[in-house]
Order: sequence, then structure tokens, then C-alpha cells
Amino acid sequence: MLNYCMVMAMSKYKLIMSDLDNTLLPIYTQDRFVEIWFRDIVKVFRSYGLDPARAVNGVNQGIRAMLYNESGRKNIEVFYEEVEKVSGYTREQIEPPTLEYYTTTFENVYDITLPNPFAMRIAELMHQKAEHAVVATMPVFTIEAVAMRMSWVGLKPEMFDLVTTAHTSCWCKPNPNYFQEILDRFGVMPQEALMIGNDVREDMYPCKELGIDTFLVTNHKITHGLPFDIFRKGTYEELVAFLEAL
Repeated sequence: MLNYCMVMAMSKYKLIMSDLDNTLLPIYTQDRFVEIWFRDIVKVFRSYGLDPARAVNGVNQGIRAMLYNESGRKNIEVFYEEVEKVSGYTREQIEPPTLEYYTTTFENVYDITLPNPFAMRIAELMHQKAEHAVVATMPVFTIEAVAMRMSWVGLKPEMFDLVTTAHTSCWCKPNPNYFQEILDRFGVMPQEALMIGNDVREDMYPCKELGIDTFLVTNHKITHGLPFDIFRKGTYEELVAFLEAL
């Protein structure tokens, strides 16, 4: 039998990345996600004596600033800078209630997620078939928020070499620099990497631009009206079969 090191040396990929929302973690309604988020975070801001309208507006604009961040600074820095500019609240005022929310009542979002019996197997195969396994989720949340979402399909951040968050990334999808930043972190060439995702615009096209191999998960695909037949694609079952055959 080949030993682990020999298998790794023969592997096609050095890095396998996977999106989280609607890839590893199915969410059946994004609109309901936003509704629950707004309802619950308003309560937490109010409990800290903050004006909910000001605080939420600041957070919304802070998230927008991260999505378009091209400053070269971490997303989290851009977020709090924008929050203070828009709301007048400092990081010291906004961070504690935000952290409390993402470690407590954010769990209410679980009600709009769906089970994914393939998530654990996909994670295992990512490690087996590549040197590095990464959860390449939109980096606008803290690790606490991402960890909670991952837990709903039985996954933990420590199972991966990197989970992208607002603290780790200087870019967001669909900017190709977001993926290039991950490649650079592990010293991997684009042709040595695979990205698994459900979003044609945010996952597939920027990776195609860089030369990263892709797999479009079709169970919960989002196309934004863009053509997607050019990408390797399939169901969760077909993804597992593809990874097993590497």
C-alpha cells in the first residue's frame, strides 16, 4: 500500500478550497437570513444602550466597505473604520455586542439551513487529496460567526488549514485578489489549486481568470444569469466521486 506521503506526492492538487454558504452549508432562503440577522442584532445593540438604527446602518455600510475593499488592509480594519464614520460609534462600542450576537443568538439562523450529509466526507477528501484544505467563505465575518455556521454541518475551523474571515483577508469575492491571497499564503500556483463552490459569479469566474481549477456544486447553485456550462459541475454525490477519483 502507498503511504500517505507518496499519495500526497501524486495528488493533482496542493490546495483545495471550498465555499461555505450553500456549498458545505445549504441555506434555503437568503432573504430570511437577512431578516433574522436584523431582528436579533437590533436586540443586542439595544441591550448595550446603542441606537439600533445608527448601529445597524453603520454595520451595513461597514460590510459594504469590506466587499469593495481594495486598500490592502485587512477587511476588519476597513469595517470598523466605516462603522465609526457612518454611525459615530467606535470599535470599542460596536465590537462587544457584535461578538455577543455571533456567539449567541446568531444560532437562530440555523432554522433556515438544511442538512448536508456530504459535508464531513467532502472535508475529509479535501485533506486526503491535497496538502492544504481551506474554507474559502466570504470574509466579512469573524471566526466566531463562521465557526457557528460550520458547526451546523458538523465541521470545525481547526479541521482546516485556513478559514477566511474579516481578520485574515484583505479582499472579498468576486475579486480575484481574494483567491490570489490564499494561493500566496500557501505558496501554491493557480494550476495546483481547486475551488469548490455554488456561486458562478463569486467562485467560478474569478478562479477561472486566475487559472484555478473549479467544481460547481449544482444542488444550490447561484448563476446571476451567467453562463456556467464551461465549468466542471455536479451534485454533492458527483463532487464526492470526483474527489475520491483524484
